[in-house]
Amino acid sequence: MYIIIVGGGKVGYYLAKTLAPEKHRLVLIEEENDMCQKIAEELSDLGITLIHGDGTSVDDLKEAEIESADILIAVTGHDQNNLVACQLAKNYFGIPRTIARVNNPKNINVFQALGVDSVVSSTQYIADIIEHEVDWAGINRMLSQKVGNLRIQEFPVGGHSSAAGKQVMDLALPSGIILVSLIRDKEAVVPNGQTRILAGDSIVAMGGEEGIRQLRTYFSAAEGEG
Repeated sequence: MYIIIVGGGKVGYYLAKTLAPEKHRLVLIEEENDMCQKIAEELSDLGITLIHGDGTSVDDLKEAEIESADILIAVTGHDQNNLVACQLAKNYFGIPRTIARVNNPKNINVFQALGVDSVVSSTQYIADIIEHEVDWAGINRMLSQKVGNLRIQEFPVGGHSSAAGKQVMDLALPSGIILVSLIRDKEAVVPNGQTRILAGDSIVAMGGEEGIRQLRTYFSAAEGEG
């Protein structure tokens, strides 16, 4: 199968790395030069074709030989770019199937109405998990079987927490901790460095047992406590 991936960030990078062993023909289009260099260095032995270009450009899509592609997957960090790439693939080049990442769940219906075949929202997925009261203990049992000490847990941010009011980039997170989601007013978002943590938020985090233990104290205690 011939697959074009637009966007070489974390999602595109790991998607390409995961699909490569399946012997698909893979082309990855990434606009940022630094990211292209990193991908070229780390994935060069997997047979992935890397194009330094714009997935919303007709010329760059032609360079990727999009006319022969079976699927285009747009996973940049910008919803508008993902939508344009999919529409070009579907309506201009006649690609059979398009898949788009949606960062803002409010855009899901728009993408579907405009003909994107599959719309994937990590934010919506996390929100659905929370809505259905996922069994954290069950997930942790599965993780412990697969990867040993990895755990996932939800933490409320206390009113006197030293984390309250800070941006994610300024948090003193334990080593190896990943913030999966921030839940506020029953809505889930995937946090980035500029996301500000507020008292009353809930944080879903993943990491090792010791890091999770430290995080529980961090999100509940004020500076100097714990």
